[in-house]
Amino acid sequence: MSRVSEGLEISAEGRVAEVAGPQGPEVFFPGLTARPWWSGADFPWLAELEAAAPTIRRELLSCGQDAGSLPSHPTRLAESGHWRALYLCHIGRPYAKNLAAFPLTLKVLSALPGASACGMTYFSAVEGGTHIAAHTGFTNAHLRCHLSLVATEGSRIRVADETRGWQEGRAFVFDDTFEHEVWNEGDQRRTVLLFDFWHPELTPPEIEALTFMMSVWRRMYARRFWAHQLAR
Repeated sequence: MSRVSEGLEISAEGRVAEVAGPQGPEVFFPGLTARPWWSGADFPWLAELEAAAPTIRRELLSCGQDAGSLPSHPTRLAESGHWRALYLCHIGRPYAKNLAAFPLTLKVLSALPGASACGMTYFSAVEGGTHIAAHTGFTNAHLRCHLSLVATEGSRIRVADETRGWQEGRAFVFDDTFEHEVWNEGDQRRTVLLFDFWHPELTPPEIEALTFMMSVWRRMYARRFWAHQLAR
């Protein structure tokens, strides 16, 4: 448990910027391999995830959500255009009101390490003409996967110094604690299933401790949100 204890200490004392190098999380755990982009070969389950892409896309459409009708993303990172999101999991907690509509998607995710419990899981739709400003993720304890459901011309993502596009039906993995931003300069909507999963170097006891910490972080974010609303 030393890595978890040290990471919580570093984060609570405001020393993340001193030790995290090019990463910019709020909560940082030392000793975990850090690289902006990860190879698909590191995750054998990606092949099964990609095989399920048509099923997941059909499920999104069949529930009456054509991505254009999704709620706006709760952040204010879209500097232009529209970024929409339909949550299945938020900071490690299932988004109960949306789960019943996605049994097949949840079945696929249940086989992955923490995909429905360790961070965010949602359908992300970026309209044409949208730029999502550069930002960094919450913690390096997880990595992020994008499964492309609808890929469009003019859509791309930059993570650190490398920019890539989406290929429909394909998935890629990156570390969202490195600065990243998104553009959709085309006319069509780009849609992905986005989810976090535990960093592969974490041990079972560390994952158990971090799963508990998710509930603490949810309360922290709830207080921050309502304080912001009251201040407005």
